[in-house]
Amino acid sequence: MFPIFTRVRQFGLVALAILTATIASAQSRDYSLTDSTSEFLSTAYKTAIEAKNFDTALAGINAQIAKLSDPSGYDAAVLNQFKAQVLLQKGSFTESIVPLETALRLSDAKSPSFFEERAILETVYFLSQLYFQEATSSKNPAHVKRSYELSESYIKRWISMNKKPNPEVMLFYASLLYNRATQDGDDPDLASIGKALEVVDEGLRMSTRPKDHLYILKLVCLQHLGRNAEAIELLELLVVQQPSSRNYWQQLVALYLGQGQDIRAILAFERGQANGFMTGPKDNYNLVGIHFNIGQYERAAELLEKGLADGSIESEEKNWELLAYSYQQLNRDFKAIDTLKRATKVFPASGQLEYLIAQNYYTMEKMAEALPHLEAAVRKGGGNRPHQTYLFLAFVAYDLKKFDLALKAAEDAIATEDGKAEGERMKQSILDVIRERDAKLQKS
Repeated sequence: MFPIFTRVRQFGLVALAILTATIASAQSRDYSLTDSTSEFLSTAYKTAIEAKNFDTALAGINAQIAKLSDPSGYDAAVLNQFKAQVLLQKGSFTESIVPLETALRLSDAKSPSFFEERAILETVYFLSQLYFQEATSSKNPAHVKRSYELSESYIKRWISMNKKPNPEVMLFYASLLYNRATQDGDDPDLASIGKALEVVDEGLRMSTRPKDHLYILKLVCLQHLGRNAEAIELLELLVVQQPSSRNYWQQLVALYLGQGQDIRAILAFERGQANGFMTGPKDNYNLVGIHFNIGQYERAAELLEKGLADGSIESEEKNWELLAYSYQQLNRDFKAIDTLKRATKVFPASGQLEYLIAQNYYTMEKMAEALPHLEAAVRKGGGNRPHQTYLFLAFVAYDLKKFDLALKAAEDAIATEDGKAEGERMKQSILDVIRERDAKLQKS
């Protein structure tokens, strides 16, 4: 849901100024209040409002409306305006809609209208905003639909009447179109989002220094429409104009990554960091990940080494493993092993690190060096997948002709659910070799 750019909570104060202007303009149009209404507004109503006795003021207005001989006359229109004002001051926004619409309807029915154009414009704008708020706060689909329709009809009337639309109203109108179009998050109305984008662009052309909200709304519209290249261009403009915005840098990096432009993502990341953003441990790790994913293992290892040393990357086991794996990709096997051994000092209870050290030695065909680390892995719980560790130990011990150790490891594997089948096969092979060995010993 895009933010609602309204002035709803300022309505009470603004409405008071408009009502004063409304009465003055009506007098120039030969409309005037009856003595009874004038006396009420200047005495009982004024006293109640100055004391902030809103309920008393409302009761008085309702009583005055009930006494009117002409329910469609000027007094009725003005009293409904005052009623709306009191409700707005109370914060009863939903309840203020009916009297506002009543006053507008009565004014529209007369020629010339009761109220001058400026007052009508403000009332129409208020009603559009109020219905927008109704639409975005209701859970009733029918009410939401109707509220959006009325909000849009009122803002269209405002635009058709106004000779000088302004960026603020264009932002509001575009927000209305966007929110209405994205009610169903799984099936947005792309045509309406396109219309919202057109309105945003119109608003941008109205100012030499447009507000951020217009740019932000344009950005989300472009992304919904899949126009990511344009979204990137817009973000590049925004980070130049406002390099102090963390969100812009983050979104720019994300868009570059989404477009498969990893090098540009890295450059944007580094530019953001130069401006003081995305410098936390998780950010630094994400930058490492981008380098790693595009095969820049040397740079990934360099950043990881620095980060783990100075704390700018969290010293987590997986981060040490990634560093070791980076060295493996660079064919620096001993460096990978040394990294894992350093990690065991940080995480002395980790069986997984011991397992990985053994795996590295095994890759280098150094079985004897792998064996003690596999035994250590077993002592420390077997690592992430104990059955694999038991089977690996059984295999290495078997290769080194340490059959009793291999048999024990196979039996440990059988005791696990995942290692049972393979452990049984391994155990049978080891028993066959042991029987053959024992037979030879008996003959000798």
